[in-house]
Amino acid sequence: MQETPVTPVCAGLFNAHEHAVIGISPFNSYFSEEKIENLICWTKQHFDAFHIYVPDGPSQYTLEALGYPEGKAHKKASRQARWLFNKIRRSLKAAGCDEDRFDECILCSRALDKNQAYCQLLEEVELLFENDANFRSGCIETSTWVLNGQAGALEEITPGMVKCAVRYFKAELPLFMDSAALVGANSSVFAYQQCPPFLEKLLLERRGDIIRARQGFVKVTAP
Repeated sequence: MQETPVTPVCAGLFNAHEHAVIGISPFNSYFSEEKIENLICWTKQHFDAFHIYVPDGPSQYTLEALGYPEGKAHKKASRQARWLFNKIRRSLKAAGCDEDRFDECILCSRALDKNQAYCQLLEEVELLFENDANFRSGCIETSTWVLNGQAGALEEITPGMVKCAVRYFKAELPLFMDSAALVGANSSVFAYQQCPPFLEKLLLERRGDIIRARQGFVKVTAP
C-alpha cells in the first residue's frame, strides 16, 4: 500500500493512528473485492478504529446528471449499492473483522441520515454553498471534474448536469470536514485513492475552520 497524507497536518493525524474512514465509491471499477480487502487490512494495521463510507444514496445524483430519469437512477444506484455492500461484507470477513460489527462500521445514507452530527454539517455545507462564492465555485469545479471522469463519450458537460451532480459532492463533504464528529472519535483521517484539488486546498488553508483541525486526508493506493 502507498499512502500519502495531503498536508503536514494530515500527516500528524495519520501518525496519531486513532481513526480512519475508508471511502469506497459505487460504479468505480477500481474497488475490486481484493482491493477492498487490502484497504481494510491496511486500515486495521494503522488505526485503532475505522469505518467505511459508501455514498450509496448520493450516487443517484451523478446518474441523474448523466441523463437517467430519477426513478431509473434510484433503482440503478440501489442495485449497485447492494452489490457493493455484499463485496464489503465479504472483504471484512476475509480481513478477520468481527462479523457482529459489519453493518455498524458501514457509513451509508441510511446511517448518516439519522446521524445528528452529519445532518448539522450538511446544513453548514448548504449555508456555505449559498453564501460563500469561493466555496460554491470550488464545489462546482469539483463536480465538473467528477463528471468529466464519469461521462465518457458525452460531448458537453452542461450547467444543468453540474447543478444536479453537485448534490453528490455536498453530501460527501461532511465526511471530509469532520468525520470524527460522526463517529465519536478524537481525530480521523479520510482515506481514498485521490483528493480533488478544491478539497486539497481546503485542507491546506484550513480557511474558516471548514475543515476541522482534527480532520485529515490520506491518499491511499491499493496494489
